[in-house]
Amino acid sequence: MGVLTWRRGAGRLAPLLLAGISLAAETGIEAPPAAVHSEHEIESAMLYNFTKFVEWPDGALGESGAPVVVGVWNDGFVSVLEAALLNKTVYGHPIVVRRLNSSAEAKSCAVLLVGAADRKEIARIVQAVGRSPVLTIGERSQFSRLGGVIAFIRDGHRIRFEINLDAAERAGLHVSSKLLRLAAVGREAPPRERN
Repeated sequence: MGVLTWRRGAGRLAPLLLAGISLAAETGIEAPPAAVHSEHEIESAMLYNFTKFVEWPDGALGESGAPVVVGVWNDGFVSVLEAALLNKTVYGHPIVVRRLNSSAEAKSCAVLLVGAADRKEIARIVQAVGRSPVLTIGERSQFSRLGGVIAFIRDGHRIRFEINLDAAERAGLHVSSKLLRLAAVGREAPPRERN
């Protein structure tokens, strides 16, 4: 992977969600009521909202009505994510949350949430996903720079996110411009531009 170049967007989805400001009229993002939420609850709500602004290749989500698997690479996230995604759908597909036991299982997911793993583990997971149509989302700030599609970024008490467009394109995913406006967006510079 090459050097990433980044453009800063608004990147302030979490504060808007927490403040209860309705983005639904403009972007369709659901805003939870203003309250104190755990970091995992905020990230779970953001993950669900990301799925509304990402398009998978035809047939990647399976037949109509087939469940969409959200894989989790972090035990601490499973119960919170299950609660947040209960009775939710992705393009009409019910969501099933599954704790993954090996990186080989990652390709069976539509969305993969990777907890705070180390750099080597992230590289192994990203490599295991390869070019499969999987929306990879990571908690580690460098996740998108290591080849994941979306990384949560902590900025004081705020949670922002960055999107690696080249990683999304490799996975065959199309990210809506509405989501891109809210993110720091990066592209991998070709090797000849590194000098």
